Order: sequence, then structure tokens, then C-alpha cells
Amino acid sequence: MKRIISTGPKINILEDIPLPPINDDQILIRTKYVGVCMSEHYDWAHCGPGAAFGHEPLGIIAEVGKNVRGYKVGDRVSGWWGSTLPGGGGMVEYSITYPSESIIVLPDNVPDEDIILEPLSCMFSAVSKARVNMPGTEVCVVGAGYMGCGAISLLKLRGAIVTAVDPRPESRANAIKYGGADYVYSVDEMEEKLANGFGGFDVVMEWAETNESLDLAARLTRQCGQLCIGAYHTGEKRLIDMQLLNVRAIDCLSTHPREEHLSLQGAKNAVRLLSEGRWNYRRIPTMIYPRNQFDRAQAELETKFGHHMKAIIDMTREDGEPILVYGEE
Repeated sequence: MKRIISTGPKINILEDIPLPPINDDQILIRTKYVGVCMSEHYDWAHCGPGAAFGHEPLGIIAEVGKNVRGYKVGDRVSGWWGSTLPGGGGMVEYSITYPSESIIVLPDNVPDEDIILEPLSCMFSAVSKARVNMPGTEVCVVGAGYMGCGAISLLKLRGAIVTAVDPRPESRANAIKYGGADYVYSVDEMEEKLANGFGGFDVVMEWAETNESLDLAARLTRQCGQLCIGAYHTGEKRLIDMQLLNVRAIDCLSTHPREEHLSLQGAKNAVRLLSEGRWNYRRIPTMIYPRNQFDRAQAELETKFGHHMKAIIDMTREDGEPILVYGEE
């Protein structure tokens, strides 16, 4: 079978590796899609030989061990098999795993492109920690990419009034179209509001993964408010103004998911709400790359804005041009 493996910074190849037989307690999954995550971008650009990527899988069960219950050949599944951390190595043609690795059978009425569960569960887990107990709570989301827009849409479901801040006009438009944001501002516009004495928001969520976005998010959080850091922040060390946080008595919380029970519940809730039409985070502009173009998919994370919001590797297709779904050429 094929797997994607690094030979050095920004260079990956397709490698043939043997597929061992499963034991009686395992499941064999033929991978269809693996999402491309920004949390792996720094490692992709700086890694050495042998690094492996991919922690957002979706596939079809190809074989089930005789002791396994609750799954059958042909089930379409997503979730976590292998690691949910960067370097998990999910970009393989087949995966062998155990049912305990949180494999969730998917409903028939939601397309593959809309229901890769790992990033969706991250959104649910992060938003569950935001202090949005009262309808009408003022929330600001800094960074309106795929994760930020998804978080906006969930905050709206919780009854929040949401302002999105992003330097890119395309992303601000996406915050309204796909997230349902009530207000959008550029960074310069929000800086002007702060300079004119704006007191900040009850809750601020940061999804942009830069030191600048962290700094802005902290300054946008009002006294006794909550700063939620949803982005993973790989790469160089990030610095935050602890004096500002302390003087304003801001609660600063990393909402990037680490609690397995929240991730699992978030994935189950995402499946149910998408299937029932209660959550409309669907038909997001998505670029699907063949499996020999992982490096291109990673490189284009920096230039995708205004074209697509999510990138996926199709592990069943070896070559050809990327395919844009739900977008406009």
C-alpha cells in the first residue's frame, strides 16, 4: 500500500509499504480523505526524513476482526485512528486500528467533504469552554479561516452576538457567509476602535495562530472577560502580555482540545446536528488534492484565501489536478 512520507523540509514522497494482516480485535480501514491541517504546516516546512502527517481521516471499513462488534465492512467512518497530534501519520492508503480509537460511523445524508470529524470535534470542544451562558453575550473571533468560521457558527447556535476580525476581506466575507457573524472588522478598523476607547468583548476566541493575533485578542478582551485560545500555535515561541491579562483580571484558557471525552462528544454532536440539519456548517469551499500533491496542498495553505477554506488529500487518487468543490473557479 501507499503512504506519504517526508524526505526533508517541504518534500514528501509516496512510498510502498506492506500491509500486515489484522488480528481478531482490529479493523482495517481504506482511507479516502485526510484533511490538511494548519497545525502541521510548520513541521512540514522544517521536518527531517521520515516525518509523517495526517490526523483528520475519513474512510471505508474494509475488514473487521471476528471479535469486533458494532462495525461492519462497508461502513463509512471518521474520527481518530492513530494520533490526533501532528505527525500522526494518517496519510496512508489503509489503516489498521482498534474500535477503541474512536471510530464513528457516518450518516448517509452528509457528504464526505462535510464530515471529516477531527476538526469539527475541535470546534465543538473549544466552543464548549467559552463562557457563553447568557444569550446575547458579546463574543469576538480573531481569525476567520475554516476553524474560526466553524467556531463562529457554533457560537451563534449558543445565542452569542459574534464579531469577526481578520485582515483579509475574503475571510471577513466568509465569516458572514459560512459562520453567520453579526459584524466583521479588519485589524486596522478594530485597532481604531481600541484607540478610541472601546472597552472590549466579554469573550474573545483566537484562531489565527500568530503572535499578532494573540496580542490583538488579549487587547480585545474586556476586564474580567475570557480569552480563549483555540489555535494550536506550532513553530516559534509565542509571547503574550501577562501584565495586561493580570491587570484586567482576564481568564486566559487554552481551548485547543485535549480532553478525550469532549472530543468524542463533540464529534457525536457534529454528526447529529449536521445530519438533522440543525448545524449548517456545510458546503465549505474545499480543494481536494491527489495523494502525490500533499506538498502543494501544504504550500497553498498560505495562498488559499478567497479561493478555498479547507484542503483535503484524496488517498484513493494518485495523480491529476486538484478538484474544487463548493467553490467558484
